[in-house]
Formats: sequence, structure tokens, C-alpha cells
Amino acid sequence: MFLSSIPIASVSVLAGALGVISHLGYFIHGEHHMQSVRILCIFVLGPLIFFACNFFLYDFPIIEAGKATIVASTSFFVALTLSILSYRVFFHPLRHFPGPFSARLTKLTHVARLLPNSDNFAQAHQLHQKYGEIVRVGPNELTIINPDAIAAIHSSSSKCIKAPWYDAIGGPNPSLQLTRNRNTHDKRRKIWDQAFSARALRNYEGRVDGYVDQLIAQLDNLANQPVNASLWFNFYSFDVMGDLAFGKSFNMLKSGEKHFALKLLQDGMRPVGILTPIPWILPILLAIPGAGTGTKIFTKFIEDQAATRRKVQFQPNTPLLPDITSWLLDAEENSPDPMNKNPRWLNGDTGLMIVAGSDTTAATLSHIFYHLALDSTLGTKLRNELRTTAPCDAKFLAALINETLRLHPPVPSGVLRQTPASGLVFGDTFIPGNVTISMPIWSLGRLEGAFPNPSSFVPERWTTSPELLKNKAAFMPFSTGPYSCVGKQLALLSLRTVVARLVQRFDIRFAANETGQSLLRDTKDVFTLDVAPLNLIFVKRDPV
Repeated sequence: MFLSSIPIASVSVLAGALGVISHLGYFIHGEHHMQSVRILCIFVLGPLIFFACNFFLYDFPIIEAGKATIVASTSFFVALTLSILSYRVFFHPLRHFPGPFSARLTKLTHVARLLPNSDNFAQAHQLHQKYGEIVRVGPNELTIINPDAIAAIHSSSSKCIKAPWYDAIGGPNPSLQLTRNRNTHDKRRKIWDQAFSARALRNYEGRVDGYVDQLIAQLDNLANQPVNASLWFNFYSFDVMGDLAFGKSFNMLKSGEKHFALKLLQDGMRPVGILTPIPWILPILLAIPGAGTGTKIFTKFIEDQAATRRKVQFQPNTPLLPDITSWLLDAEENSPDPMNKNPRWLNGDTGLMIVAGSDTTAATLSHIFYHLALDSTLGTKLRNELRTTAPCDAKFLAALINETLRLHPPVPSGVLRQTPASGLVFGDTFIPGNVTISMPIWSLGRLEGAFPNPSSFVPERWTTSPELLKNKAAFMPFSTGPYSCVGKQLALLSLRTVVARLVQRFDIRFAANETGQSLLRDTKDVFTLDVAPLNLIFVKRDPV
């Protein structure tokens, strides 16, 4: 019999040794986040198989077989855990970087801190205030707010790639945002760049104006009443991106109600903000029957809309206003690259348009109008400028938008990158290879060395007070480099149009008992921002 001649103590030693070997021989090498479901199954089924072998194959008494299984399993997992923790504390290449002790051991404590408020950017800021410019926030993760690191991490010449997190949140459809392969990204980016050229933007401008007309019409009807501005800005941005992605609006501005797809998107994004620190857990959660149902329904909705849009594109003699998807479908039809023939790219990329284009614009508009309500002189100054200057040329309008993006970036925690195997160097600092790094944009925008008086909202730092703008490189609300936001110019066009027209049409005030603090306090970091309500009153102005 297998165990009759081997003492239980020896079984414990052998299982413990296997645990250490598993760590040093497997888990310490490469990426395993996408195998998390398989690994979990092995961990669960392994002890059961061990018990079955001893009980059925070797006729071991059930109590003895159970005892041996418990001893072996416990020894394996204890040894594996101790090996992992000992390595992370005493031998890991990041052991010399400062940070909370718990972060050396596991990211689970990070998740536990996020559960109440989903405020990753605020927690990162507190850590930087305590530990400095570089903080170890996980066993294999650093957060950095040194502007000298921006070029090393984000420039075109950087060897950093996207971090494993992008694999974990990806669904069945590839997209520009989620692909980690630089060559694949660059090929796909060329198509997207055409969709956001100056000529293409001119085609979208009239459509954006049309949705601003709808927004103004609704605010006219609600004039002098408390309005949840955050909600209406979400309706606006979602309708615009539905039109530019699928050629049709979600009609939320007309109905005044959330489309079910927006509800699904927001419900699906909330767990992402909390679980971002541990990408390996997302595949496990999605593998649970019934889990992630909303996300799957949203994905199916996007796929159906993309399929309908594809049919419209290729129907003969069908008049079609050009939109972003026109360029993607043209590449699918005419590009010689086989990659672009894969219809799943359209599914993933149109989903990307909806998420990236709507959440970010709505969040920025909400914060702009918070500041306009907080300080009425901003609206006065802006109206004076717009009397003689078109929005595209209005410097104070651009400064107002920039200052909002500095203090309230729509992706506040920044994006996750992974250092190349050879490591990363900036200044006198060396970051080891294959380490996950991030640069929290919310904290970069509050660096005293880059933005003197950083907590104050001063649009003039972008115009007449350049002494308040010491290092513009630290301003990167759209990220920078080859992975920067491809829709930046469309977003700015939309922001300029909405702000200019609403400020000329209305005086903006806080509703009763509204101070805007709930917007700042309760907005959630879900990679983008899940914006809290902002109750404003829009008072019609007399025509000038």
C-alpha cells in the first residue's frame, strides 16, 4: 500500500517540499493570472484525488485516508504560502522599496480597503504622502509620481507593455484598449487615428451639436428646478457615443431615463474598480455560474448592435452618415491585414467606444459644472470671452477644461504597465523587470513641484499665470505616448461645445442643500469614474 510503509510525518515533509517546489519552480516564473481557474481546480481536486487513490486503489481505511489527505494538503498549502510570503518579504527584487508591510504580502488587503468606498486614487495619494514618490503597493507592484518617469514608462521608445490586468478584464472580443501586444496595437491604432483625423472630426461636429440641442431643450424644461446634472451629462455622452459607434442614439436625452445598457455597464464596471489590484480573481468570478451575468448581457448587446451596424454599412444604396465605425468597417472590408478581417474586433472596439467615450466625458462635465456653480465669476469670465471668440479658439474655456482635468482626471488611478524583463531606469532609479507599475494621474496633478498651489482651482495657470505651471509633463489626463487616448480630440470637442453653449444659455447654481462635496466624496473609482449625483439649478439667461 502507498502509505503503509511511509510515516505520516514523511508524508507531511514530502507534501511540504512539493509546496515549496511549486512556488520556486512554477509560481515565481511568468504570468499565471489567466490560468487562475485551472489552478483553483487543481487545488480543489488534488486533495480529493489523493484521498480517492489511497482509499480505492490502495484499500486504505477511510479514516486513515482522510487523515493522510488532511496532513498532505495542509502541509502543501502551508509550505506554499510560507514560501511565497518569505520570498515577497525577504528576497523579492522590490523588497527595498518603501510601502505598507501588508502590501509586501498580498494585494488582498488593498482590496479590503477599497470595499467601503472604491477610492483607489485617494488611497494611493495617501500612500505617496506617507512614503514618497515611489511606493510598493503590492508584492510585485509599484506606484510612481515622479514626472521624470513619465517618458520612461509612456513614451514611444518605452519598452513597457500593458500589465496583466488587461488580459483579465478582456472578454471574448479583442479591442484596441485591451490588447497587450504592441505590434497588434500599433496596427489597429492606425485605423483609429483615421477615425479621429481633423476631417473625420468635422463630420462628427454637427452630430455633437444635435445632442447638445437635446440637452439644452431638456434643461430648458427643467429650468429653475433641481437637476441631477451628473445623470443628464451621462445621458448626453452615452447618446453621442451610441450615435458615433452604431449610427443611432440610445435616446436617453429624449426619454429622460437610463437605457438598460447603461445600467448594465455601470453595474459591470463597479467590481472592476475594486478588483483591479488582483487580476487573477476576475477569471474565477466570471467562471462561477450566474456571476457576471450583467457583463455578459452587455457584451451580447454590443455584439448585436455591431452586427446591425455592419449590415447597414454594406447595404447598397443606403445613405449613411460617416461615424467612427465607418472607418473600422472599411478596414474590415478592404485592409489586406488578416487581423482586421476578424469581426470580433468590431465588437470589442465599439464596446470600447461606449465605455471610454461616455464615462470620461460625463465625469469631466460634472466636475466642470461643479466649479462653475462654486464660483460664478468663472461663468462670467467665460461668457465675456465667448461673445467674441469661437469655442475652438477660446483660451479661457480651454484653461477651464484643463484645470478640471488636472484636479479631476476621468481615469484617476492611471493605467497599469509592466516593466521589460531588463528593467526600467529613470534618473538614478532602477525598477526591476516584469514589475507592474502605475502613475496615478490624480496625484500627478497635485504635485507642488509641477503645479504650485496645486489644490486650488486656478484656470489662469494655463493662460496668464504661467508661474503656476512648472512642469506640464505631469499633466496627462488622456495618458501619453502610443497608448494615449485615441479619442482625445473628440472628447475636447464635445466638452467645449457643451460648456460653451450651456454657460451662454444658463446661470449655474447649486440646488438647496447641495455643496458639491458629495460629488467629490462619493464618486467611485471604477477605472473610469462612477460619478455621484450633483444637484444643480439651471437658470435661463436673457438673450444678449
